Amino acid sequence: MKSRNSRTPTQVEAARQVALGALAFLASDPERIGPFLAESGLSPGDLRGAVGSAAFHVALLDHLINHQELLIAYAGEAEIDPGHAVAAREILFHADMGED
Repeated sequence: MKSRNSRTPTQVEAARQVALGALAFLASDPERIGPFLAESGLSPGDLRGAVGSAAFHVALLDHLINHQELLIAYAGEAEIDPGHAVAAREILFHADMGED
């Protein structure tokens, strides 16, 4: 029996794509990426190594969720419902915890 937090590989991959889209959105503007880097403690050079990490994806989405104006702007640019970013964060968090 699957737990209610179980996710299919397709759901996890779709959530990763939302997170990668968020990274592209933030990275496209120094005024967007700067605060994320400051909050996360990462340098621009650290991004390449972190980009494959589920924890990094969760941190990206947490940043957007905690800055509603960025979440709304990203969702508009990506043509997704802002709730998709919230759902993607939950999927990736549980996948990182080994619950998928």
